[in-house]
Amino acid sequence: MPLKVKPVKLRDSLYLLIPVDIARLLGVAASSHFQLSLNESQESVRLVYEMRKDESPTEVITKDE
Repeated sequence: MPLKVKPVKLRDSLYLLIPVDIARLLGVAASSHFQLSLNESQESVRLVYEMRKDESPTEVITKDE
C-alpha cells in the first residue's frame, strides 16, 4: 500500500518530508544524499528518490528526535 504525503511549503519551495519511522528504518541521516529521478507516463509522474545503502551516515535519526 503506497504512503500518501502532502508537500510542505517553505518560502518559495515545496518539500516532501520523510516520515520519521521510515527514516529510522532506512537509516536516513541529516548527512544522507539522495538522487531524484522522474519517470513520466501519460497518466502520472513518478518521483523516485534513491539513497546508497553503503553510505555511512552521521547523526542517524533517533527515537527522541
